[in-house]
Amino acid sequence: MTRSVTLADPLARANVAEALRGPGGPVGVLDVAESGPTLTVRFDDAVTVPELIDDLVAIESVFVAARTERELALDEAAAIAAAGLGDPELDPTRVIEAYLRESSP
Repeated sequence: MTRSVTLADPLARANVAEALRGPGGPVGVLDVAESGPTLTVRFDDAVTVPELIDDLVAIESVFVAARTERELALDEAAAIAAAGLGDPELDPTRVIEAYLRESSP
């Protein structure tokens, strides 16, 4: 069986992928494939019920781990902002920091 989910936030996507394929992931998960913002989970539904996969996706995509302090790439910052603001058209050209960096001494 497969389940696919699209997660614009790269941190949420990483959380979900790790929860499904990591050492504590469900036994029935056979594969987790990433294609851009989409994760596709292939699993044995005789071993792991689909509701468990759905619940892990729901939980792990909301409770994003604390970010380490580092400078974000503009495309990553734009993807996070677009997801949080519900604005799919928000892209790096609309991130004000792009223009502030250019004018910094």
